[in-house]
Amino acid sequence: MTDNLPEDDGYDLIYPFTVCASNGGPYDDEAFTAGMQAGRVDHALAAAAAVGITEATFTVSTPLVPQLDLIGMHRGFSTMEAKDAEVDGWSFVRFSMPLPTS
Repeated sequence: MTDNLPEDDGYDLIYPFTVCASNGGPYDDEAFTAGMQAGRVDHALAAAAAVGITEATFTVSTPLVPQLDLIGMHRGFSTMEAKDAEVDGWSFVRFSMPLPTS
């Protein structure tokens, strides 16, 4: 029987970022993946705000948290709470925005 847990502390990408230094490209691997994470959160918050969702939670790389606060504010999510996940280097980030008043 096999389990679904990774055998080491790292993680692998679903598809390679061919433009990253580890694959011969010009971009730093960590900066590129941070940009991808930030873009994913930005896109999701924009979509959430467009349809009236007022809360969203993500798991992100911990060093990215301060940048995500700015992204959240840009998308109208005035509150961000972050807490460390059980895995080192990762955090849970929860965004919320005020409910519309009538």
